[in-house]
Amino acid sequence: MKRVRTETVKYMQNLLETKKEYGCNLAQAMGGGIVGMMVGLLIAIIVDVAVVIPVTNDVISTANLSGTTKTIVEIIPVLVAVLPIIIVAAFLR
Repeated sequence: MKRVRTETVKYMQNLLETKKEYGCNLAQAMGGGIVGMMVGLLIAIIVDVAVVIPVTNDVISTANLSGTTKTIVEIIPVLVAVLPIIIVAAFLR
């Protein structure tokens, strides 16, 4: 177990050195590049739309809220829906 941990630490140190040397991000240093990043983003967006938003809506609807609290809490699904756009913008920067 200790050998595996030591090799993992060495691997991460090599990745960080590659990142510093070539000025690339960690995904590029790992060899994933733009394709790996896009696949990861696509999976995150699908999980966000298919799982997180419906579950959030269900929890909010069963929470028995009213007034200002309900208004503020109903904004959460909108923020969750905007999150993938922010993530994509951050990666394309």
